[in-house]
Amino acid sequence: MVASAPAAFAQAGASVQVYGVADMAISSYRGEGAGSRQMLTSSGNQASRVGFRGKENFGNGMVAGFDLEAGLNTDAGSGQPTNTNNQPSGHAVGGITFNRKSFVYLGGPLGTVRLGRDYTPGFWNLFVYDPFRNGVGIGGLTTYGTTSTGFRSSNGVGYFSPGCTDFRCNGFFFQATVAFGENQGAETGRKDGTYTGWRAGYGGDGWDIAVADGTTRSDKAGDYVQRNIGGSYVWQSHRLMLLLGEHKTGNRLAAMNEADSMRFAQIGGWISLGKDYIPVSFTYLKRNDTADSRARKLSVGYVHTLSKRTALYGTYSYVSNGGLLRIPVSSGAEQGPLPIAGGKASGFDLGIRHNF
Repeated sequence: MVASAPAAFAQAGASVQVYGVADMAISSYRGEGAGSRQMLTSSGNQASRVGFRGKENFGNGMVAGFDLEAGLNTDAGSGQPTNTNNQPSGHAVGGITFNRKSFVYLGGPLGTVRLGRDYTPGFWNLFVYDPFRNGVGIGGLTTYGTTSTGFRSSNGVGYFSPGCTDFRCNGFFFQATVAFGENQGAETGRKDGTYTGWRAGYGGDGWDIAVADGTTRSDKAGDYVQRNIGGSYVWQSHRLMLLLGEHKTGNRLAAMNEADSMRFAQIGGWISLGKDYIPVSFTYLKRNDTADSRARKLSVGYVHTLSKRTALYGTYSYVSNGGLLRIPVSSGAEQGPLPIAGGKASGFDLGIRHNF
């Protein structure tokens, strides 16, 4: 009787799903003054991951569910670290951690509330309006200068307006998140890691636009601010994307060569070729450091669809740094060689992606 008890509570409207992506690429990256690096890399086209999600319908538009998603380094079969308090001190390394998403939610006619670790509102514009999905592989520069909450926040309470799930939104929409640093003790630094952010916009027929703003408390940095605006337009299966943003600190930081602001502008798109497509982007970045440093990055790729689940792809990127900037061609866990200050960097990924 005990073993079968959970089945008695199963509902016809309930479901659990296993999903994920396995993505692997052969890569070659070069940095001026630092030579080259050849490797097998994970996540050249989409982030490799495995996830579990469940959902239960109560009727009258009410639903509840969960989503647990772990990032994977498929080249080594290892998991990725997470962050427990939205600060460098919360960097946690483990085997498989649900670092990408870990939340439970309750939704209804008035919207959806999520509790746990989730993407920040400011992240979604960097994802939606970047042809390379916000720096996956060797895409753009739009995440440069962010902090621990540039992508996700832990210990969060999030709200999504009706008709809006993640980045897929219809009509006027609004998202907001409050996340806690969960510090204790003296007043100085007690609120470090506390995040507040919002995103608002309109999703129309063939076009959309959204603006986002978020602040992470930090006494040392004088708070981190992430703000951006983006939009896209679709015609004949092609998609044009524009993105503008700034990552800012209240204090000038020695680690950023006394800069307190990094601004970027990006134009990109997907050129449709039937089932295949060409992603392309050009990004311009300016940092107000002691040398007024700037960088430009051009990325172009090709994605060949073999089936609904599987694709072959190739991406080439070129970075031209100026001033004190040393941005490599890839800034992820498997970054390319770090060029000299003001130096150039380039590289390519050739890979296969399978969704399940």
